[in-house]
Amino acid sequence: MKNYLMKNLVFGLILAFAVNIPIMVNGQANAKEALFGKIKMLSQNGNEIKEIAVQIRFGKDSLEIESPTGGTIFKTFEYQEIKNAEYSYTKHPRWKSGLGLGATSILFPPMLFVAIPLAFTKHRRHWLTIRTEKDYAVLKLSKSTRKILLPAFESYSSIKVEALGENK
Repeated sequence: MKNYLMKNLVFGLILAFAVNIPIMVNGQANAKEALFGKIKMLSQNGNEIKEIAVQIRFGKDSLEIESPTGGTIFKTFEYQEIKNAEYSYTKHPRWKSGLGLGATSILFPPMLFVAIPLAFTKHRRHWLTIRTEKDYAVLKLSKSTRKILLPAFESYSSIKVEALGENK
């Protein structure tokens, strides 16, 4: 039994370092930055919505959404400024109490332009929406990235990700 536990512990540590999961020490993430890829950010340019390949870098005080190739930083969110984060597994990003994104455009007008093209998607996706008082980011995650990104987000930011809809 001890060998089985030791093998699992060693495997877990190797996996954590391989995928760059922050290690928890005394309930807090280590000071090392964590970097996650396989993410698309919805970006509005006029009336056009594009999906941009991005990666998320968790630092000590903020997370950065940046280009995976050129190092261009698209958005920076200070952890203390983040109001909430919501995860959903739906055809389009969800908002409070499971309402569609279009319904929230009344409360948050820039999101109206995101809602219209997403209403026509056929497949369910993993979505993470991060919101501050003045800015937001709508991210489409891969299944494998979602499994490790959400716990890392909660660990670094100390903000609980609210799950809406199914949690696959």
